[in-house]
Order: sequence, then C-alpha cells, then structure tokens
Amino acid sequence: MDLARLAIISQKELSDHVTSRRFLLILIITCLVLGVAAANGVTDYNNALDRYKVGEGGDLFMPSILYAFGKITDSIGLEGLGAIIGIAIGFDLVAGEREGRSLKTILSQPLYRDELINGKAIGGITTLAIITLAGFLTILAIFLVISIVPSFEEVFLIGVIWFITLLYMISYFSMALMSSVLAKSSSGAMIISLIILFIMMYIIPVGGGEFGTCLLGPEPEDIGYDHDSQLQENYERAVLDIYDFFNLFSAQSVYNSITSPITNPSFYVTNRIYPSGHSLDPDITDNIEKPSLLGIIGDKWVKIIVFIMWPVLFFGIAYVKFMRTDLR
Repeated sequence: MDLARLAIISQKELSDHVTSRRFLLILIITCLVLGVAAANGVTDYNNALDRYKVGEGGDLFMPSILYAFGKITDSIGLEGLGAIIGIAIGFDLVAGEREGRSLKTILSQPLYRDELINGKAIGGITTLAIITLAGFLTILAIFLVISIVPSFEEVFLIGVIWFITLLYMISYFSMALMSSVLAKSSSGAMIISLIILFIMMYIIPVGGGEFGTCLLGPEPEDIGYDHDSQLQENYERAVLDIYDFFNLFSAQSVYNSITSPITNPSFYVTNRIYPSGHSLDPDITDNIEKPSLLGIIGDKWVKIIVFIMWPVLFFGIAYVKFMRTDLR
C-alpha cells in the first residue's frame, strides 16, 4: 500500500463529501438538532441546579453544564441521530461506484484495492469528524450566548464526549460501508444497514433480555417469598445483569452507558450504590466523592472495549469482502 496514493484517495473522498448537497443537508440538520437539544439541556440544567440549591431532586453533586449534554447524547444515541448520520455518509461509498459502473475503471488504474477501501474509510471518518465538530461548536456557541462559560475541566470532558460521539458514528459508518460492499446497489446497501440497525437497537437488546428473564423464572414475590428481601434483590440484580449483557450488542445502549456517568455523575453513583432503586442513606452519601474520568473508564472498560470493537468488526468484514469481490 502506497501512502501517497492513499492520501490522494482520502482527499478525493473528503472533497466529494464536503462539496455534496447531502453533506450540507446533514450538517444543517446536525447543528439544528444539537442546538435544540442543547437549549433543552440548559433548561434541565437550570432546573436541576435550582433543586440542588433547595435540597431537592436527590443529586449527590452540584450539577455542572455537562448535565445539559444528557439531552444531546440522547438525541445522538437513543433517538438515532448518530446512526442516521453514519449510515448516510457510508451506505453508497462502494455500492454507488458499482452501480454507476465506475468501480472497474477506478481499479484499472495503478491502484490497489486496499488503498481504495482504506481511502474511502479515511475520507468518510474525516467527514464525520467535521460534522460532529461543527455540531459541538454550535453547542458551545449557544452556551456562550446565554452567558454559560464552561471551566477548563468541563471543556476537556466535553471534548471526551465529542470523541465518544465520533466513535459511535464511526461504528454505523463502518456498518454502512460493510453493507455497501455486500450489496450490489445503493438501495440494497441502505436496506441492509437499516435491517442491521433494527436488529442492534431492538431485536437483540429487548428480545434477548426478555428471553433471559423468562429463563430465570417468576419473581420471588410471585411464588410466595414476599418477605425474603435478599432473594428479591438477587433476582433483580440477575435481571439487570441479563439486560446489561444483551445491551452490549446495542451501540446506542453502550454509547449512553459510557456518556451518562460524565453528564450525570449523581445518577451514576446512586445507581451503583442502590441498583434496585432504594432510598439514599444520608450517612453514606455524605462521604461519597464525585467519580473521576479514570474511575469511570475503570468501571466501564468492558463496554469501552465493545464500543471500539464494533467499527473494527464492521470494517474488517468490509475490507475482507472487498478484497475478495469479483468485479468482472
């Protein structure tokens, strides 16, 4: 693989993306959605701050402006904006070339297949970086307009959330690129991407969790153990573990699981101490320290590895398939 040719392909792909109407439309939609989410998040932040000042709401720590990013990450993850953007950037990178009968012409040049697929991937990832960066700069601009100035630590953590968001979108971009290699047309690639998205968002997390819960049998209170709190607590923990396992197959769930401790550390710590939703004990909560980024990474390391695994897996399949595809 020649790095000079790889750089040329990457630049061409990036140029094709940023000069297209699709890119402009995605950029505008991203900035608008994240701007609205930021405004709603600021409202939630102010309300949480007011509740904290009067001792209501159950927050262990004073909410920071990062609290507003809960709405933003929900828009990107649970509401599907990140998945849509990733798929939109990558679904026709190879299938579109094949459909337009230009792929054979490109590969007839002094160019290796790995240079082409890697160049397309780098160009697409750079495009996603530009889109997400523009969206987060829009959020910071909104904060400054309403006189909210994040501290240095908060800016750093916002940068961490941006990087996690970029990785999340790269996961679905890689999935769309894989679909583009597998399909013979852009419409086919889009259908494959949406099917995989549906399976990852709903079928495996919800269906797998329900199936695993059924295998546990009925709840202890349903079989006459109303007063055995330990048995009930063990059952509830087992149910949470089952759903947590199947949620590893959902990039949305993993994304929100990683970002939520940063945006809402009070909920994160409370859920760790009382996973079954019991009331807070003031004697315990008074001595609790706010979790650090390294502490969150140490607690979420399995999900972080899975989160990184998704784009590697999807791109690996796309790479191998493209290298072995008969283009005649």
